[in-house]
Amino acid sequence: MNTILKEIQPRLDFLRVLPVASRPNDLLPSRFEDKVGGQLAKEFGAYLEKMISDGTYTPSSASFVPVPKPGFTTRPAALLTLSDRIVFEALIDSIKPSIEKKLLSSDHVMWPRATYVDKRWGEFEKAPLLTEEDYIVNADVTAFYDSIDHSILEDKIVKLTGENKVANALKLFLDRIMGSNKGLPQGILGSDTLATLYLQSVDAAMLRTGFSYWRHGDDIRMSVENMSLARESIATVEAELRKIGLVLNSSKCLIQKADHYDKHLKETNKVYETIKRKIYEEKVKYLSEDDEALIATMDKAELDEQFKWDLFYHHSITIEEVIQQISEHLQPDELDIAIDLFRSTLEGLPDGDNPLPKDQFHVQLTRSILRLAAGKSEEAIDSAAMLIAKFPEKTELISTYLLSLVSLCSNDVALQVEDIINSDLFLTVWQKAWIYRVMLDCAEELQNETIQRISDKCLNPKSHWLEKVEGFKLLSKLNVLQFEVLRDHWDLVPEAYKPDLICSIVFLSRDCDKSKRFLEG
Repeated sequence: MNTILKEIQPRLDFLRVLPVASRPNDLLPSRFEDKVGGQLAKEFGAYLEKMISDGTYTPSSASFVPVPKPGFTTRPAALLTLSDRIVFEALIDSIKPSIEKKLLSSDHVMWPRATYVDKRWGEFEKAPLLTEEDYIVNADVTAFYDSIDHSILEDKIVKLTGENKVANALKLFLDRIMGSNKGLPQGILGSDTLATLYLQSVDAAMLRTGFSYWRHGDDIRMSVENMSLARESIATVEAELRKIGLVLNSSKCLIQKADHYDKHLKETNKVYETIKRKIYEEKVKYLSEDDEALIATMDKAELDEQFKWDLFYHHSITIEEVIQQISEHLQPDELDIAIDLFRSTLEGLPDGDNPLPKDQFHVQLTRSILRLAAGKSEEAIDSAAMLIAKFPEKTELISTYLLSLVSLCSNDVALQVEDIINSDLFLTVWQKAWIYRVMLDCAEELQNETIQRISDKCLNPKSHWLEKVEGFKLLSKLNVLQFEVLRDHWDLVPEAYKPDLICSIVFLSRDCDKSKRFLEG
């Protein structure tokens, strides 16, 4: 691999791709080395170039972290060293323009593209309805990123770009970091470019058959005129996928009448509008029964004083006419709606008495929690531990919400994360990492029992490295971890996690001379 890298090195612009390469993995808590920039970035890039020139650069095996998906299964997120992320992105960056030219238009392949674009999920879901055909097919690929064959990928890169050496370098790189001849590192932007390239032949074949076809990631939508054509479209896309070693996910393959599909898409917006109307009507009722509140609202709306005389003394206008004048000031704000949406969503827990459809429940929960976090509302805080327990894949969402509230109610936040960590509930490594991140911000509120439990887990030789390093940061901040523990782990920890150990030593260095000397070294 070093020989090929040396040959194509003049085309690899490490500094240009650094901002992309140092972006956090979409599936993992952010890394401290993601903040590399300025002069340090130039030095880092220069040394990486030298290693390649000298033939001393070798990719490291990725560290894989199981990330929960709905239904309690997981997907493997790959943690790479910063050096490997830069090389990966630089290799892909050198062929992006050629890849983009060979993809179908963005009318059909909405995301990802060769160049990095925002996701267009809403447009993707609505697209089949615009054809006015009677049936819509939903499909996706089983274990897509895990199943991408590196040899087939190499052939596709050469076929579509003519870049034989770059293709071979990428194959050898992926073989090394994945420890297998299959799979792309998930959560990294460059992998999205290669993934969409891998499906290019499927996209093209589906359009040649005449089907109305759209793709977003590994999700596929097709619209057809009748049930027979729907079955034919599934058979066709399945045959094309098998040619490149992929299979359809049978549990997610679905044929729906277009009106049922449309109704499902509109359901969440319908709930949103219903809540908005309900809150507005409650405000109108309240003002109709409270003259002082009505006057205050009229003043806020800067309504002419004559309206007050006409309403309260002359009785020449009705309260309905006044409400009409101030209706703009009675519209509920987004936070009010989010609070009500969250409450109604909890009433529709999938295992409750009045369960919402699963897709609708998850969309409503995500939408409401994101808005509550933005508004720093404490509405959902008492439900945080329960939501993490019931929906492991929502741990990042709930953790981010809790982090938004630490400055307002750190003790309440600590109680929620302690409830989870001190329970007997099975938690994935990824969940623990996110929970430790929350604890890092409210460390002073943690109970001794919790701290000891985390210490025991982190010092267990069988613990995953991600759990260890995130726990070490927390314990170091609390000054309850011995420097010797970090020193002894330094030579054992995979390269990708060394920045985390450095962070822990920074915490210890406030009161530990040995840590200060280590940092200087």
